[in-house]
Amino acid sequence: MSTLSKKLSDKQFRQFSSLVYNECGICLTHEKQELLKSRLAKRLRLLNISHKQYYTMVLNDKIERSRFIDAISTNHTYFFRESRSFYYISPDCKHIWCAASSSGEEPYSVAAYCLNNGVKPLIWATDISETCLEKATRAIYPEQSQNSIPDDLLKKYFQKGIGRWNGYIRAKSCLRRMIRFKKFNLLKDVAPNRIFDIIFCRNVMIYFDTPTKEAVIQKLENVLGSKGYLIIGGAESLNGLKHSLKYIEPSVYKKIARPDDSRSC
Repeated sequence: MSTLSKKLSDKQFRQFSSLVYNECGICLTHEKQELLKSRLAKRLRLLNISHKQYYTMVLNDKIERSRFIDAISTNHTYFFRESRSFYYISPDCKHIWCAASSSGEEPYSVAAYCLNNGVKPLIWATDISETCLEKATRAIYPEQSQNSIPDDLLKKYFQKGIGRWNGYIRAKSCLRRMIRFKKFNLLKDVAPNRIFDIIFCRNVMIYFDTPTKEAVIQKLENVLGSKGYLIIGGAESLNGLKHSLKYIEPSVYKKIARPDDSRSC
């Protein structure tokens, strides 16, 4: 019998889900057991090992642990997703953080919006997935990705591939120069040593429990400039969580300047 046909036991699921939680704060409920099994299938088949053997490997091999986190991460995104919130990018904005940038569609959308409005901030784009970051750095996407890009911005800031790249688009260099991509674990890593005018952290905290959400929010709040904005996903909310941000509208929160806080947006 192949390793792929063997059932992922409840004990093994608890082991893997605990590892995921400890590594990146994602909560895998029991309903996700089959999903986890399917996400592991490719690695098990390639390595020709069992779930038990793979768990031991992940515990002891940092490279494989990174591949494991890549495999279980959900990275669904598209250009100009929930772009209404771009309205909060002010003309004097200097630093933006896309704190869960996935494969790059969000930061490139932000960069295109900014350039089109005469704003040229430095955009920090981070994600836990090395695979996604590699794709984002290449800035090459299937042609169907253009469907969500406004026509005027598509013509100005994206190139259509030719020859062997026919069927693809690429973000132009003017966008790529604005963005710094880096691997970052929202749960474990120290936030960048700078103050941000606006932080996008969208559609990732839905996978966190309350303590993890509060820890991540505190980390983001600490590097948000006074009067700066935190933008979360449309399906997310900070209701019931400890924070000192002011609710503006669904998914939008603002840093309230303190009398002793000289940091400005």
